[in-house]
Amino acid sequence: MDVRGRAMQRLIARPSDRLRTSVSNARRDTSVRPRRRWRWTQPLLVRRFMVILLGLSAMLLLTFYVEKKDLHDSLARVRQIVASATVRAGFAVNDILVVGHRNVTEHVLLEALNISPGTPLFFVDLFAARARVEALDWVRTAELRRRLPGQLQLRVYERDPVALWQRGSSFALVDDLGQPFLEAPIQLFHHLPVLVGSGAPKAYPQLSKLLASTTQLQIRLAAAIWVSERRWNLNLDNGLTVYLPEAGVSEAWDLLVDQINTRDLFARDLVTIDLRQSGRLVIGVHPEAVWPDEIIANERALKLDSLPQKIPDGEHSPSTLAVGEHDA
Repeated sequence: MDVRGRAMQRLIARPSDRLRTSVSNARRDTSVRPRRRWRWTQPLLVRRFMVILLGLSAMLLLTFYVEKKDLHDSLARVRQIVASATVRAGFAVNDILVVGHRNVTEHVLLEALNISPGTPLFFVDLFAARARVEALDWVRTAELRRRLPGQLQLRVYERDPVALWQRGSSFALVDDLGQPFLEAPIQLFHHLPVLVGSGAPKAYPQLSKLLASTTQLQIRLAAAIWVSERRWNLNLDNGLTVYLPEAGVSEAWDLLVDQINTRDLFARDLVTIDLRQSGRLVIGVHPEAVWPDEIIANERALKLDSLPQKIPDGEHSPSTLAVGEHDA
């Protein structure tokens, strides 16, 4: 075949030959196209960066160690540099806000914090400062927080005094959890009820709940005597003395409340109410008490436990009247 014939044959080549040629060319083009290697090189760069960073840090620490011959001094120097930088950036204590205090003064709280103006804000030991505040007699718990750029906020939760504990001639405040105060002054709390007896503060919270359940009856406690660490004698502000039992206190108290509501006991000239006998209420009546006719009739029908006796200095002893459940 001459030259002209071979040229014509190339021009009229089969489609499959042309397709094979284009695929071959595409492969050659693909082989020379550069590939993205970021997916494979990124972890390597990160590792290299971390190695460099750790190396620089080690060199820095080693330099300080060589200069000072003491790692502690080196770290202190780093701390001082960082603290100075934060102060220059404006992060220094310039204000302390105190909230929540009533009985303890702000001056006492700030003294307990012991944080000077200009102290780097991020270098304040919040836990240690809060512990110093909570060591105060009046403080139950405290919260200390940073407020950028330069404020500390102290919130105080104080203990609530609810009674005075008498030990001989001395008195101490008692909080609502039955814990005595150590050094709190009592001058402003003479209106609180007085507790007497060993262990009285610890037992008082239960008694306080009992009294709070009948606030509508206006039963105001003047003093409470914890007898032999077993039971209470209550002296009310109206001069009445209530003897509570050792066991079944709630049931005895319910009986007392029922008698107050049905017989209006507080309107009578009573001296004592004895609840130590289960299911019975024994009242001590002043001999000069004036009772309605129906009460007098009931009194005559019941056996008096004792008769009025003459007491020196113009005083009178009470007679007693027993009221059982069947009389309620």
